Amino acid sequence: MILDEKLIGYAWEPFDVYVERNQAITFATALGEEDPVYFDRDAAISAGYRDVVVLPTFPIALSQTQVSSIYHMLKMLEVDPASVLHGSQKFVYHRLVCVGDRLIGRKELTGLYQRKSGSLNFIETVVRYRDHDENLICEDHCTLVSRVIKGKAA
Repeated sequence: MILDEKLIGYAWEPFDVYVERNQAITFATALGEEDPVYFDRDAAISAGYRDVVVLPTFPIALSQTQVSSIYHMLKMLEVDPASVLHGSQKFVYHRLVCVGDRLIGRKELTGLYQRKSGSLNFIETVVRYRDHDENLICEDHCTLVSRVIKGKAA
């Protein structure tokens, strides 16, 4: 299967997210973090932050409500979800994210290509998070890999 490169640039509808205290603290706890700036507002403010700081990988939690966009994308690309593996994830910060931030996320399909003589599809996306003044705050870059069997996406 040849991925339709005309779909590169496709963007889903923007979505609002609010960085909740419990969500940020639960995320830090689950990852074994111990630095108090990730748990305690007073410690974070004493360290010069606006509020509790989120871990660098926290944008994954911000897009949890947008899982349907992944299935929409795979359907649009005619890729079987059962054939997909997570290839890579990268986060780029333009400003620190703290508890209480209100952001607008927007997912975009940024790359489609094949490797291994066409037996693997690579699907690249980015979710850009902006504040309500349209300032870019952070980016969540993801690469998914899908195996191809007999000319069709598995």
